[in-house]
Amino acid sequence: MTDPLYGHDLLSLLVGKGGTCRLEELRAASVAAHGAAATYCNCHGDTFDFDGVIAFLGSKGKIQLADGTVILGMAPACQH
Repeated sequence: MTDPLYGHDLLSLLVGKGGTCRLEELRAASVAAHGAAATYCNCHGDTFDFDGVIAFLGSKGKIQLADGTVILGMAPACQH
């Protein structure tokens, strides 16, 4: 098992797509960059799968999800 990635690693993929893309496109980019079994974590050590980290980032205002499209939010990412 590999160490979890931080949520901001997923945010970086979204930034690379111009800050907006379809959820399934972001999922595919995550698999391509980090593998299908990748897990993510937050600064408190909570771990998430892809869908869990999407929900977590949404709850913190870091992304918005509407009609299957992910949009970069206004809340800044942490500075790791």
